[in-house]
Amino acid sequence: MGTSTPWGMSDRSEKIAPGIVWYSTPSHGGYHLSPGRQQEMPRELTESGSSRRAEGWYEEDCDWCLVVVAFASLFDADKYSQAKECMRNWLPNRYEAYFREALKPEDSYMRRAQLEAKAIIDAQNN
Repeated sequence: MGTSTPWGMSDRSEKIAPGIVWYSTPSHGGYHLSPGRQQEMPRELTESGSSRRAEGWYEEDCDWCLVVVAFASLFDADKYSQAKECMRNWLPNRYEAYFREALKPEDSYMRRAQLEAKAIIDAQNN
C-alpha cells in the first residue's frame, strides 16, 4: 500500500536519507521531509511558502529544488546544478535570498515575467 501524499496515494517512493523521501503518484509527486528535516531547512528557502511546504511537502515542478539545494551533500552535482537552475528561473526571490546574489531579468524566466507584467500594469494605469 502506498503512502498518502498531497497528490494522492504514492505508487513509488525512494528514501534519499533519513527524513527525506521522494514520492511519486500516477499524476504528480515530490519530496517529503520529516519534521526534523523541515526544521533544518534554511529560513530563506521556506519563508512565505505554501501550507504544504510548511508541512514538509515539496512538489516536483518547482519546490523540489529547495530540498536539493538545502541538502546538497545528499545529491550529485548534476542534480544540484539542475536544482539551482530551477530555483533561479522559477523561484528568483528565494534564489536571491539564499545565494545573496541579485538576478538580472535575463537571468531568470520568472523575474522577466514579473517585470513584463509590471510594465503592462503600469502602462494600463497611465
